[in-house]
Amino acid sequence: MGEDSEMGLIEWVWDLYGKGNFLMAVDERLHSDYNEKQVECMIVVGLWCVHPDKRLRPSIRQAVHVLNFDAALLNLPTNMPVPTYQVPTIRQLW
Repeated sequence: MGEDSEMGLIEWVWDLYGKGNFLMAVDERLHSDYNEKQVECMIVVGLWCVHPDKRLRPSIRQAVHVLNFDAALLNLPTNMPVPTYQVPTIRQLW
């Protein structure tokens, strides 16, 4: 990601994930000294934890199970979902 980019970190990583280029998010200072399966797991769980719809975010227990490879890796959408908000009506406020 360029220094003058307007894209935020989450959007950037989700974009890389969607394009199948998630390894581009790995810090180059690691000099390729990492396990690609673990990196994919960390990125998917990280994106899951910051999902725009908070109802779809995992519990700590769910995230740990996936990180420990005790549960299947989630299939996230390739494009970051757009957050939606429900504005309460006047009736709901009273």
